[in-house]
Amino acid sequence: MMVHTLFFGELQVEDANVITFAQGIPGFEDLTTFTLVQPDNSVPFSYMQSIQDGELAFLVTDPFLFFKDYDFSLPDAALQELKIAQREDVQVWSVVTVNDDYSKITVNLLAPIILNLTSKLAKQIILHDSGYHVKHELILSELDESTHVKG
Repeated sequence: MMVHTLFFGELQVEDANVITFAQGIPGFEDLTTFTLVQPDNSVPFSYMQSIQDGELAFLVTDPFLFFKDYDFSLPDAALQELKIAQREDVQVWSVVTVNDDYSKITVNLLAPIILNLTSKLAKQIILHDSGYHVKHELILSELDESTHVKG
């Protein structure tokens, strides 16, 4: 299918690359289909582009690239809802926020996006009683140079 996007122009999205959020994303509950777009494989950021609203895309990253001690357990209900059978099926994304002058970047560690790579089902999960916050400062110079970005 063809999606007209604000940032990427016309974007061809294959059915196999459609990610479904059954309940939407908090604040965007009506939008349930997205795709991941990584415009540059050399940077550790991607976009979670809405298929239904071409003007909406979330900047996301793999939080483990920047926060090596990031750790949480998924509730059983989430495992069942996302049909997660094995750990290898799980990919974790965190929403990134950049301020107007690009001087401060934060990552939402409180509410990671959990994606089942096999079923293409996803959900943003709020980690209650975790100690994580919506805005953890991200310092790009702390990115381990030996880390390889997945494409």
